[in-house]
Amino acid sequence: MRQAHLSGRIKGLRPGQQRQLERLSQRRHPENGVADQLTLERLGELATELDQPLHLVLDGRGLCRLLWVGPFSGSDPLLSHLPEAPRRQAGGWRLISSCSQNQTSSPDQRDALLALDLAPQIWLRFSIRVAPDGQRPASLFQPDRTNAAGWTELEQGDLRHLCSHDLATQDISSNKSLPDPEQGERVLLLTLSNRDQQCSDRDLSELEGLVRSAGATPVAVIRQRPGPANPQTVWGKGKLQAAALDVRRCRASLVITDRELTPVQARNLERLLDCPVMDRSELILDIFAQRAGSAAGRLQVELAQLRYRLPRLLGRGRSLSRQGGGIGTRGPGETQLEKDRRAIARRIERLLRDQRHLQQHRSRLRDQRRGLPRVALVGYTNAGKSSLLNALCGRRQQDRVLAEDKLFATLDPTTRRLELPNPGTAPHTVLLTDTVGFIRDLPEPLVEAFSATLEETLDADILLLVVNLADPDWSSQLSTVHRLLDQLGSSAFRLIVGNQIDRCPLPEIEAIRQKEPGSLFLSATQGDGLHGLRDWLRVQLFDAGAESGPPTRGHQPEWPS
Repeated sequence: MRQAHLSGRIKGLRPGQQRQLERLSQRRHPENGVADQLTLERLGELATELDQPLHLVLDGRGLCRLLWVGPFSGSDPLLSHLPEAPRRQAGGWRLISSCSQNQTSSPDQRDALLALDLAPQIWLRFSIRVAPDGQRPASLFQPDRTNAAGWTELEQGDLRHLCSHDLATQDISSNKSLPDPEQGERVLLLTLSNRDQQCSDRDLSELEGLVRSAGATPVAVIRQRPGPANPQTVWGKGKLQAAALDVRRCRASLVITDRELTPVQARNLERLLDCPVMDRSELILDIFAQRAGSAAGRLQVELAQLRYRLPRLLGRGRSLSRQGGGIGTRGPGETQLEKDRRAIARRIERLLRDQRHLQQHRSRLRDQRRGLPRVALVGYTNAGKSSLLNALCGRRQQDRVLAEDKLFATLDPTTRRLELPNPGTAPHTVLLTDTVGFIRDLPEPLVEAFSATLEETLDADILLLVVNLADPDWSSQLSTVHRLLDQLGSSAFRLIVGNQIDRCPLPEIEAIRQKEPGSLFLSATQGDGLHGLRDWLRVQLFDAGAESGPPTRGHQPEWPS
Protein backbone atom coordinates (compact mmCIF):
# COMPACT_ATOMS: atom_id res chain seq x y z
CA MET A 1 0.00 0.00 0.00
CA ARG A 2 1.42 3.38 -1.06
CA GLN A 3 1.86 5.72 1.86
CA ALA A 4 3.44 8.67 -0.01
CA HIS A 5 2.26 10.78 -2.91
CA LEU A 6 4.63 12.02 -5.63
CA SER A 7 3.59 15.37 -7.08
CA GLY A 8 4.87 18.69 -8.41
CA ARG A 9 6.89 18.99 -11.61
CA ILE A 10 6.93 15.28 -12.42
CA LYS A 11 6.02 15.55 -16.10
CA GLY A 12 9.02 14.85 -18.29
CA LEU A 13 10.84 12.70 -15.73
CA ARG A 14 12.44 9.56 -17.06
CA PRO A 15 10.92 6.31 -15.71
CA GLY A 16 14.16 5.55 -13.87
CA GLN A 17 14.14 8.94 -12.14
CA GLN A 18 10.52 8.55 -11.14
CA ARG A 19 11.22 5.07 -9.70
CA GLN A 20 14.11 6.47 -7.65
CA LEU A 21 11.87 9.21 -6.25
CA GLU A 22 9.17 6.70 -5.36
CA ARG A 23 11.68 4.45 -3.59
CA LEU A 24 12.97 7.39 -1.59
CA SER A 25 9.42 8.36 -0.61
CA GLN A 26 8.90 4.86 0.84
CA ARG A 27 11.90 5.13 3.18
CA ARG A 28 11.01 5.46 6.86
CA HIS A 29 12.56 8.12 9.06
CA PRO A 30 13.18 8.13 12.85
CA GLU A 31 10.03 8.71 14.84
CA ASN A 32 11.64 11.10 17.33
CA GLY A 33 14.49 12.30 15.13
CA VAL A 34 14.41 14.92 12.41
CA ALA A 35 15.09 12.73 9.35
CA ASP A 36 17.18 9.87 8.03
CA GLN A 37 20.54 11.23 6.87
CA LEU A 38 21.21 8.63 4.13
CA THR A 39 17.81 9.28 2.55
CA LEU A 40 18.48 13.01 2.49
CA GLU A 41 21.96 12.46 0.99
CA ARG A 42 20.40 10.55 -1.90
CA LEU A 43 17.65 13.15 -2.17
CA GLY A 44 20.29 15.87 -2.59
CA GLU A 45 21.97 13.91 -5.39
CA LEU A 46 18.65 13.53 -7.20
CA ALA A 47 17.88 17.23 -6.76
CA THR A 48 21.24 18.03 -8.41
CA GLU A 49 20.50 15.64 -11.28
CA LEU A 50 17.01 17.01 -11.84
CA ASP A 51 18.06 20.63 -11.24
CA GLN A 52 14.89 21.00 -9.13
CA PRO A 53 14.38 21.46 -5.38
CA LEU A 54 12.80 18.46 -3.64
CA HIS A 55 10.57 18.60 -0.56
CA LEU A 56 9.53 15.83 1.85
CA VAL A 57 6.56 16.02 4.22
CA LEU A 58 6.87 13.55 7.11
CA ASP A 59 4.24 12.71 9.69
CA GLY A 60 4.78 12.15 13.42
CA ARG A 61 5.68 8.46 12.92
CA GLY A 62 8.42 9.24 10.42
CA LEU A 63 6.45 8.17 7.34
CA CYS A 64 6.77 10.25 4.18
CA ARG A 65 3.33 11.46 3.06
CA LEU A 66 4.36 13.71 0.17
CA LEU A 67 7.40 14.14 -2.06
CA TRP A 68 7.10 17.42 -3.96
CA VAL A 69 9.26 18.11 -7.03
CA GLY A 70 10.11 21.75 -7.79
CA PRO A 71 9.23 24.97 -5.95
CA PHE A 72 5.88 25.28 -4.21
CA SER A 73 3.23 26.44 -6.70
CA GLY A 74 0.57 27.12 -4.09
CA SER A 75 -0.72 25.95 -0.75
CA ASP A 76 -3.88 24.30 -2.09
CA PRO A 77 -2.06 21.74 -4.31
CA LEU A 78 0.30 21.04 -1.43
CA LEU A 79 -2.38 20.46 1.21
CA SER A 80 -4.68 18.51 -1.13
CA HIS A 81 -2.18 15.62 -1.32
CA LEU A 82 -1.86 15.22 2.45
CA PRO A 83 -4.12 12.85 4.42
CA GLU A 84 -6.93 14.42 6.39
CA ALA A 85 -7.32 11.63 8.94
CA PRO A 86 -6.26 12.83 12.43
CA ARG A 87 -4.53 9.48 13.04
CA ARG A 88 -2.13 10.12 10.16
CA GLN A 89 -1.52 13.70 11.27
CA ALA A 90 -0.66 12.75 14.86
CA GLY A 91 2.57 14.33 16.03
CA GLY A 92 2.52 17.12 13.48
CA TRP A 93 4.28 17.48 10.14
CA ARG A 94 8.00 17.75 9.44
CA LEU A 95 9.06 19.57 6.27
CA ILE A 96 12.41 18.67 4.64
CA SER A 97 13.66 20.75 1.69
CA SER A 98 16.74 20.57 -0.52
CA CYS A 99 18.17 23.87 -1.74
CA SER A 100 21.30 25.50 -3.05
CA GLN A 101 24.13 26.10 -0.61
CA ASN A 102 23.52 29.84 -0.23
CA GLN A 103 19.80 29.41 0.53
CA THR A 104 19.90 27.10 3.54
CA SER A 105 19.65 30.00 6.03
CA SER A 106 17.52 32.34 3.89
CA PRO A 107 14.47 30.54 2.45
CA ASP A 108 12.74 31.92 -0.61
CA GLN A 109 10.00 34.30 0.50
CA ARG A 110 7.21 32.59 -1.43
CA ASP A 111 8.28 29.12 -0.26
CA ALA A 112 8.48 30.44 3.32
CA LEU A 113 4.92 31.79 3.11
CA LEU A 114 3.45 28.67 1.52
CA ALA A 115 5.27 26.44 4.02
CA LEU A 116 3.45 28.27 6.83
CA ASP A 117 0.15 26.94 5.45
CA LEU A 118 1.41 23.44 6.16
CA ALA A 119 2.08 24.51 9.80
CA PRO A 120 4.92 22.01 10.38
CA GLN A 121 6.68 21.48 13.68
CA ILE A 122 10.06 22.04 12.06
CA TRP A 123 11.50 22.86 8.65
CA LEU A 124 14.88 21.36 7.76
CA ARG A 125 16.67 22.91 4.79
CA PHE A 126 19.87 21.29 3.54
CA SER A 127 22.26 22.02 0.68
CA ILE A 128 22.34 19.78 -2.40
CA ARG A 129 26.14 20.20 -2.56
CA VAL A 130 28.79 19.04 -0.11
CA ALA A 131 31.19 21.68 1.23
CA PRO A 132 34.99 21.28 0.69
CA ASP A 133 35.35 20.13 4.31
CA GLY A 134 33.03 17.18 3.63
CA GLN A 135 30.06 18.61 5.52
CA ARG A 136 26.64 19.34 4.03
CA PRO A 137 25.29 22.72 5.27
CA ALA A 138 21.81 22.64 6.76
CA SER A 139 19.51 24.85 8.85
CA LEU A 140 16.61 24.01 11.16
CA PHE A 141 13.65 26.41 11.34
CA GLN A 142 10.55 26.72 13.50
CA PRO A 143 7.34 28.67 12.68
CA ASP A 144 7.22 32.00 14.50
CA ARG A 145 4.31 34.39 13.91
CA THR A 146 6.19 37.24 15.60
CA ASN A 147 9.09 37.07 13.16
CA ALA A 148 9.07 39.28 10.05
CA ALA A 149 9.72 36.25 7.82
CA GLY A 150 7.38 33.92 9.70
CA TRP A 151 10.22 31.57 10.74
CA THR A 152 12.93 31.47 13.40
CA GLU A 153 16.21 29.67 12.79
CA LEU A 154 16.84 27.24 15.63
CA GLU A 155 20.24 25.96 14.59
CA GLN A 156 22.66 25.90 11.67
CA GLY A 157 25.34 23.30 11.01
CA ASP A 158 26.13 19.96 9.40
CA LEU A 159 23.24 17.82 8.13
CA ARG A 160 24.47 14.81 10.14
CA HIS A 161 24.26 16.79 13.39
CA LEU A 162 20.80 18.27 12.70
CA CYS A 163 19.29 14.93 11.62
CA SER A 164 20.23 13.40 14.97
CA HIS A 165 18.22 15.91 17.02
CA ASP A 166 15.69 14.27 19.36
CA LEU A 167 12.34 16.01 18.85
CA ALA A 168 10.93 14.41 21.99
CA THR A 169 13.39 16.23 24.25
CA GLN A 170 13.72 19.48 22.29
CA ASP A 171 11.30 22.31 23.01
CA ILE A 172 9.37 22.56 19.74
CA SER A 173 6.28 24.76 20.11
CA SER A 174 5.57 25.66 16.53
CA ASN A 175 1.86 26.25 16.72
CA LYS A 176 1.25 27.30 20.32
CA SER A 177 1.09 30.96 19.35
CA LEU A 178 -1.10 30.39 16.30
CA PRO A 179 -4.85 30.92 16.61
CA ASP A 180 -7.26 28.04 16.37
CA PRO A 181 -8.27 27.68 12.70
CA GLU A 182 -11.66 26.26 13.68
CA GLN A 183 -13.15 29.63 14.65
CA GLY A 184 -15.24 30.34 11.56
CA GLU A 185 -14.33 32.63 8.69
CA ARG A 186 -11.30 34.75 9.57
CA VAL A 187 -10.75 37.85 7.41
CA LEU A 188 -7.77 40.10 6.75
CA LEU A 189 -8.71 43.64 5.68
CA LEU A 190 -6.64 45.35 2.97
CA THR A 191 -7.20 49.10 2.88
CA LEU A 192 -5.90 52.27 1.26
CA SER A 193 -5.83 55.11 3.80
CA ASN A 194 -6.98 58.61 2.88
CA ARG A 195 -5.05 61.71 3.83
CA ASP A 196 -7.72 62.40 6.45
CA GLN A 197 -6.90 59.90 9.20
CA GLN A 198 -10.23 60.37 10.97
CA CYS A 199 -12.15 59.64 7.77
CA SER A 200 -9.98 56.57 7.12
CA ASP A 201 -10.69 55.23 10.61
CA ARG A 202 -14.44 55.62 10.09
CA ASP A 203 -14.30 53.87 6.71
CA LEU A 204 -12.33 51.04 8.29
CA SER A 205 -14.84 50.78 11.14
CA GLU A 206 -17.68 50.54 8.62
CA LEU A 207 -15.83 47.81 6.68
CA GLU A 208 -15.34 45.85 9.91
CA GLY A 209 -19.06 46.21 10.59
CA LEU A 210 -19.85 44.81 7.15
CA VAL A 211 -17.55 41.85 7.78
CA ARG A 212 -19.23 41.07 11.10
CA SER A 213 -22.67 41.46 9.53
CA ALA A 214 -21.66 38.80 7.00
CA GLY A 215 -20.82 36.42 9.87
CA ALA A 216 -17.01 36.61 9.64
CA THR A 217 -14.37 37.91 12.05
CA PRO A 218 -11.76 40.53 11.08
CA VAL A 219 -8.42 39.40 12.52
CA ALA A 220 -5.87 41.78 10.94
CA VAL A 221 -5.63 45.03 8.97
CA ILE A 222 -3.04 46.04 6.39
CA ARG A 223 -3.05 49.75 5.54
CA GLN A 224 -1.19 51.61 2.84
CA ARG A 225 -0.97 55.33 2.30
CA PRO A 226 -1.71 56.69 -1.18
CA GLY A 227 1.40 56.60 -3.32
CA PRO A 228 2.45 55.74 -6.86
CA ALA A 229 -0.30 54.11 -8.88
CA ASN A 230 -0.25 50.29 -9.08
CA PRO A 231 -2.89 49.53 -11.72
CA GLN A 232 -2.21 45.79 -11.69
CA THR A 233 -2.56 45.23 -7.94
CA VAL A 234 -3.62 48.62 -6.41
CA TRP A 235 -1.35 47.91 -3.41
CA GLY A 236 2.44 47.88 -3.57
CA LYS A 237 4.56 44.74 -3.62
CA GLY A 238 5.92 45.32 -0.10
CA LYS A 239 2.47 45.69 1.45
CA LEU A 240 1.22 42.60 -0.36
CA GLN A 241 4.15 40.59 0.99
CA ALA A 242 3.28 41.79 4.51
CA ALA A 243 -0.38 40.90 3.87
CA ALA A 244 0.57 37.40 2.65
CA LEU A 245 2.56 36.85 5.83
CA ASP A 246 -0.26 38.12 8.06
CA VAL A 247 -2.67 35.77 6.29
CA ARG A 248 -0.51 32.88 7.53
CA ARG A 249 0.17 34.36 10.95
CA CYS A 250 -3.48 34.92 11.75
CA ARG A 251 -4.78 31.86 9.86
CA ALA A 252 -7.00 34.10 7.75
CA SER A 253 -9.13 32.29 5.16
CA LEU A 254 -10.20 35.37 3.17
CA VAL A 255 -8.86 38.82 2.23
CA ILE A 256 -11.34 41.68 1.79
CA THR A 257 -10.41 45.00 0.19
CA ASP A 258 -12.02 48.35 0.96
CA ARG A 259 -12.64 49.23 -2.71
CA GLU A 260 -13.97 47.57 -5.83
CA LEU A 261 -11.45 45.59 -7.88
CA THR A 262 -11.32 44.88 -11.57
CA PRO A 263 -11.24 41.19 -12.58
CA VAL A 264 -7.52 41.44 -13.43
CA GLN A 265 -6.68 43.08 -10.11
CA ALA A 266 -8.59 40.43 -8.16
CA ARG A 267 -6.76 37.61 -9.96
CA ASN A 268 -3.37 39.25 -9.42
CA LEU A 269 -4.03 39.70 -5.71
CA GLU A 270 -5.15 36.08 -5.31
CA ARG A 271 -2.00 34.90 -7.08
CA LEU A 272 0.32 37.01 -4.89
CA LEU A 273 -1.47 36.34 -1.60
CA ASP A 274 -2.34 32.71 -2.39
CA CYS A 275 -5.66 33.34 -0.67
CA PRO A 276 -9.23 34.08 -1.87
CA VAL A 277 -9.83 37.82 -2.33
CA MET A 278 -13.19 39.63 -2.11
CA ASP A 279 -13.81 43.33 -2.63
CA ARG A 280 -16.24 45.57 -0.77
CA SER A 281 -18.97 45.35 -3.41
CA GLU A 282 -18.95 41.56 -3.37
CA LEU A 283 -19.10 41.64 0.43
CA ILE A 284 -22.24 43.80 0.33
CA LEU A 285 -23.79 41.44 -2.23
CA ASP A 286 -23.01 38.50 0.04
CA ILE A 287 -24.74 40.22 2.98
CA PHE A 288 -27.78 40.92 0.82
CA ALA A 289 -27.87 37.27 -0.26
CA GLN A 290 -27.95 36.23 3.42
CA ARG A 291 -30.67 38.74 4.30
CA ALA A 292 -32.99 38.08 1.33
CA GLY A 293 -36.03 36.35 2.79
CA SER A 294 -38.76 36.88 0.21
CA ALA A 295 -38.90 35.60 -3.36
CA ALA A 296 -38.66 39.18 -4.65
CA GLY A 297 -35.57 39.84 -2.54
CA ARG A 298 -33.85 36.65 -3.69
CA LEU A 299 -34.65 37.50 -7.31
CA GLN A 300 -33.07 40.94 -7.03
CA VAL A 301 -30.01 39.66 -5.17
CA GLU A 302 -29.39 36.94 -7.77
CA LEU A 303 -29.70 39.50 -10.55
CA ALA A 304 -27.16 41.78 -8.85
CA GLN A 305 -24.74 38.91 -8.22
CA LEU A 306 -24.88 37.68 -11.82
CA ARG A 307 -24.32 41.18 -13.18
CA TYR A 308 -21.35 41.59 -10.91
CA ARG A 309 -19.79 38.19 -11.64
CA LEU A 310 -20.32 38.05 -15.39
CA PRO A 311 -17.17 40.06 -16.27
CA ARG A 312 -15.23 38.22 -13.55
CA LEU A 313 -15.66 34.71 -14.92
CA LEU A 314 -12.38 32.88 -15.21
CA GLY A 315 -12.05 29.46 -16.85
CA ARG A 316 -9.47 27.15 -15.34
CA GLY A 317 -8.00 23.80 -16.26
CA ARG A 318 -10.18 21.66 -18.44
CA SER A 319 -12.99 24.22 -18.50
CA LEU A 320 -11.05 26.08 -21.21
CA SER A 321 -10.74 23.03 -23.46
CA ARG A 322 -12.27 23.33 -26.91
CA GLN A 323 -15.62 21.71 -27.53
CA GLY A 324 -16.50 19.91 -30.75
CA GLY A 325 -17.85 22.11 -33.54
CA GLY A 326 -18.49 22.27 -37.26
CA ILE A 327 -19.30 19.22 -39.38
CA GLY A 328 -18.67 16.07 -37.38
CA THR A 329 -16.34 17.16 -34.61
CA ARG A 330 -13.99 19.35 -36.66
CA GLY A 331 -13.41 23.02 -35.96
CA PRO A 332 -12.27 24.84 -32.84
CA GLY A 333 -15.77 25.00 -31.36
CA GLU A 334 -16.11 27.22 -28.27
CA THR A 335 -14.61 27.33 -24.83
CA GLN A 336 -16.46 26.39 -21.68
CA LEU A 337 -15.96 29.96 -20.54
CA GLU A 338 -18.01 31.20 -23.51
CA LYS A 339 -20.75 28.70 -22.71
CA ASP A 340 -20.85 29.86 -19.09
CA ARG A 341 -21.12 33.49 -20.16
CA ARG A 342 -23.98 32.70 -22.51
CA ALA A 343 -25.79 30.73 -19.79
CA ILE A 344 -25.43 33.63 -17.34
CA ALA A 345 -26.64 36.09 -19.99
CA ARG A 346 -29.77 33.96 -20.54
CA ARG A 347 -30.36 33.80 -16.80
CA ILE A 348 -30.00 37.58 -16.49
CA GLU A 349 -32.52 38.06 -19.30
CA ARG A 350 -34.97 35.79 -17.48
CA LEU A 351 -34.47 37.64 -14.19
CA LEU A 352 -35.01 40.98 -15.92
CA ARG A 353 -38.39 39.73 -17.16
CA ASP A 354 -39.27 38.61 -13.65
CA GLN A 355 -38.14 41.99 -12.33
CA ARG A 356 -40.47 43.80 -14.75
CA HIS A 357 -43.32 41.59 -13.54
CA LEU A 358 -42.36 42.46 -9.95
CA GLN A 359 -42.43 46.17 -10.78
CA GLN A 360 -45.88 45.79 -12.35
CA HIS A 361 -47.11 43.87 -9.29
CA ARG A 362 -45.82 46.55 -6.90
CA SER A 363 -47.35 49.22 -9.10
CA ARG A 364 -50.78 47.54 -8.84
CA LEU A 365 -50.41 47.35 -5.06
CA ARG A 366 -49.60 51.05 -4.92
CA ASP A 367 -52.63 51.82 -7.10
CA GLN A 368 -54.83 50.00 -4.59
CA ARG A 369 -53.45 52.25 -1.83
CA ARG A 370 -53.84 55.53 -3.67
CA GLY A 371 -56.37 56.78 -1.16
CA LEU A 372 -53.90 56.63 1.76
CA PRO A 373 -50.88 58.90 2.29
CA ARG A 374 -47.55 57.12 2.09
CA VAL A 375 -44.51 57.81 4.25
CA ALA A 376 -41.15 56.03 3.75
CA LEU A 377 -38.38 55.59 6.29
CA VAL A 378 -35.05 56.04 4.54
CA GLY A 379 -31.54 56.55 5.79
CA TYR A 380 -28.12 55.06 6.20
CA THR A 381 -27.91 51.39 7.12
CA ASN A 382 -28.26 50.66 10.84
CA ALA A 383 -29.67 54.14 11.55
CA GLY A 384 -32.69 52.73 13.40
CA LYS A 385 -35.40 52.67 10.70
CA SER A 386 -36.75 49.25 11.68
CA SER A 387 -36.74 50.19 15.38
CA LEU A 388 -38.72 53.33 14.55
CA LEU A 389 -41.25 51.30 12.52
CA ASN A 390 -41.69 48.93 15.47
CA ALA A 391 -42.09 51.85 17.87
CA LEU A 392 -44.78 53.48 15.72
CA CYS A 393 -46.66 50.43 14.37
CA GLY A 394 -45.53 47.41 16.36
CA ARG A 395 -48.10 47.14 19.11
CA ARG A 396 -48.91 43.61 17.96
CA GLN A 397 -46.11 41.08 17.74
CA GLN A 398 -47.05 40.05 14.21
CA ASP A 399 -46.61 43.63 13.02
CA ARG A 400 -43.04 43.94 14.25
CA VAL A 401 -40.05 43.57 11.93
CA LEU A 402 -36.52 42.40 12.59
CA ALA A 403 -34.43 45.13 14.26
CA GLU A 404 -30.82 44.26 15.05
CA ASP A 405 -27.62 46.22 15.58
CA LYS A 406 -26.23 45.02 12.23
CA LEU A 407 -25.59 46.61 8.87
CA PHE A 408 -28.34 45.69 6.39
CA ALA A 409 -30.34 43.72 8.96
CA THR A 410 -33.49 44.57 6.93
CA LEU A 411 -33.56 43.98 3.18
CA ASP A 412 -37.14 43.52 2.01
CA PRO A 413 -39.40 46.62 2.22
CA THR A 414 -42.18 46.32 4.80
CA THR A 415 -45.35 48.44 4.90
CA ARG A 416 -47.51 48.88 8.01
CA ARG A 417 -50.57 50.99 8.83
CA LEU A 418 -49.89 53.88 11.20
CA GLU A 419 -52.85 55.31 13.12
CA LEU A 420 -52.46 59.05 13.79
CA PRO A 421 -54.55 60.46 16.65
CA ASN A 422 -57.24 62.94 15.64
CA PRO A 423 -58.95 64.57 18.66
CA GLY A 424 -62.72 64.26 18.53
CA THR A 425 -62.88 61.95 15.48
CA ALA A 426 -61.57 58.63 14.23
CA PRO A 427 -57.76 58.41 13.82
CA HIS A 428 -56.19 59.00 10.44
CA THR A 429 -54.43 56.12 8.65
CA VAL A 430 -51.03 56.44 7.00
CA LEU A 431 -48.96 53.77 5.23
CA LEU A 432 -45.46 53.65 6.71
CA THR A 433 -42.78 51.75 4.73
CA ASP A 434 -39.42 50.56 6.03
CA THR A 435 -36.88 50.49 3.18
CA VAL A 436 -33.42 49.02 2.67
CA GLY A 437 -30.62 51.10 4.14
CA PHE A 438 -28.16 53.09 2.06
CA ILE A 439 -24.37 53.02 2.24
CA ARG A 440 -21.59 54.99 0.61
CA ASP A 441 -20.23 53.63 -2.67
CA LEU A 442 -23.24 51.37 -3.12
CA PRO A 443 -22.47 48.91 -5.96
CA GLU A 444 -24.11 49.94 -9.23
CA PRO A 445 -25.46 46.40 -9.98
CA LEU A 446 -27.21 46.49 -6.61
CA VAL A 447 -28.90 49.83 -7.32
CA GLU A 448 -30.09 48.58 -10.71
CA ALA A 449 -31.32 45.25 -9.39
CA PHE A 450 -33.24 46.85 -6.51
CA SER A 451 -35.01 49.40 -8.69
CA ALA A 452 -38.32 47.65 -7.98
CA THR A 453 -37.76 48.03 -4.24
CA LEU A 454 -36.50 51.61 -4.46
CA GLU A 455 -39.69 52.58 -6.28
CA GLU A 456 -41.40 52.39 -2.89
CA THR A 457 -39.12 55.24 -1.83
CA LEU A 458 -39.65 57.28 -4.99
CA ASP A 459 -43.44 56.94 -4.82
CA ALA A 460 -43.80 58.09 -1.18
CA ASP A 461 -45.40 61.41 -0.27
CA ILE A 462 -42.97 62.15 2.58
CA LEU A 463 -39.51 60.76 3.28
CA LEU A 464 -38.39 60.53 6.90
CA LEU A 465 -34.57 60.57 6.80
CA VAL A 466 -33.55 58.71 9.95
CA VAL A 467 -30.13 59.78 11.26
CA ASN A 468 -28.24 57.94 13.99
CA LEU A 469 -26.90 60.83 16.08
CA ALA A 470 -24.92 58.41 18.26
CA ASP A 471 -22.67 57.70 15.26
CA PRO A 472 -19.82 60.25 15.03
CA ASP A 473 -20.02 60.06 11.23
CA TRP A 474 -23.72 61.03 11.02
CA SER A 475 -23.01 64.13 8.93
CA SER A 476 -21.24 62.19 6.19
CA GLN A 477 -23.94 59.51 6.27
CA LEU A 478 -26.67 62.12 5.88
CA SER A 479 -24.86 63.63 2.89
CA THR A 480 -24.60 60.15 1.34
CA VAL A 481 -28.35 59.58 1.73
CA HIS A 482 -29.19 62.97 0.18
CA ARG A 483 -26.85 62.27 -2.73
CA LEU A 484 -28.30 58.81 -3.43
CA LEU A 485 -31.86 60.13 -3.29
CA ASP A 486 -30.95 62.87 -5.75
CA GLN A 487 -29.41 60.29 -8.07
CA LEU A 488 -32.61 58.24 -7.92
CA GLY A 489 -34.63 61.32 -8.90
CA SER A 490 -36.60 61.58 -5.65
CA SER A 491 -38.61 64.81 -5.36
CA ALA A 492 -40.63 64.02 -2.21
CA PHE A 493 -40.33 66.24 0.86
CA ARG A 494 -37.62 65.07 3.25
CA LEU A 495 -37.80 65.51 7.00
CA ILE A 496 -34.68 64.84 9.05
CA VAL A 497 -35.40 62.64 12.09
CA GLY A 498 -32.52 62.54 14.56
CA ASN A 499 -32.60 59.15 16.30
CA GLN A 500 -30.98 57.93 19.55
CA ILE A 501 -30.99 61.31 21.30
CA ASP A 502 -30.60 59.38 24.55
CA ARG A 503 -27.11 58.28 23.47
CA CYS A 504 -25.72 61.34 21.72
CA PRO A 505 -24.03 64.42 23.24
CA LEU A 506 -25.82 67.77 23.19
CA PRO A 507 -23.36 69.38 20.69
CA GLU A 508 -24.46 66.88 18.04
CA ILE A 509 -28.08 68.01 18.39
CA GLU A 510 -27.04 71.64 18.04
CA ALA A 511 -24.92 70.77 15.00
CA ILE A 512 -27.76 69.10 13.14
CA ARG A 513 -30.12 71.95 14.07
CA GLN A 514 -27.77 74.35 12.30
CA LYS A 515 -27.29 72.08 9.30
CA GLU A 516 -30.91 70.94 8.93
CA PRO A 517 -33.29 73.45 10.57
CA GLY A 518 -36.70 72.01 11.32
CA SER A 519 -35.42 68.53 12.21
CA LEU A 520 -37.25 66.33 14.71
CA PHE A 521 -35.46 64.44 17.48
CA LEU A 522 -36.50 61.18 19.12
CA SER A 523 -35.38 57.86 20.54
CA ALA A 524 -37.01 54.87 18.88
CA THR A 525 -36.01 52.48 21.67
CA GLN A 526 -36.94 54.74 24.61
CA GLY A 527 -40.04 56.27 23.00
CA ASP A 528 -38.99 59.89 23.47
CA GLY A 529 -40.26 62.24 20.75
CA LEU A 530 -42.66 59.77 19.08
CA HIS A 531 -45.71 61.82 20.04
CA GLY A 532 -44.25 64.90 18.37
CA LEU A 533 -43.55 62.94 15.16
CA ARG A 534 -47.14 61.67 15.05
CA ASP A 535 -48.48 65.19 15.54
CA TRP A 536 -46.23 66.53 12.79
CA LEU A 537 -47.42 63.85 10.34
CA ARG A 538 -51.06 64.52 11.21
CA VAL A 539 -50.71 68.28 10.70
CA GLN A 540 -48.69 67.89 7.52
CA LEU A 541 -50.97 65.30 5.88
CA PHE A 542 -54.46 65.96 7.25
CA ASP A 543 -54.68 69.42 8.79
CA ALA A 544 -57.07 71.55 6.76
CA GLY A 545 -54.90 74.58 7.36
CA ALA A 546 -51.79 72.94 5.92
CA GLU A 547 -50.73 73.37 2.32
CA SER A 548 -52.36 71.06 -0.20
CA GLY A 549 -49.98 68.21 -0.87
CA PRO A 550 -46.59 67.70 0.65
CA PRO A 551 -44.17 70.60 0.16
CA THR A 552 -41.05 70.32 -1.91
CA ARG A 553 -37.64 69.77 -0.39
CA GLY A 554 -36.25 72.85 1.27
CA HIS A 555 -39.61 74.15 2.48
CA GLN A 556 -39.73 74.40 6.25
CA PRO A 557 -42.91 72.79 7.62
CA GLU A 558 -45.03 74.50 10.23
CA TRP A 559 -44.37 73.15 13.71
CA PRO A 560 -47.40 71.72 15.54
CA SER A 561 -48.31 73.54 18.68
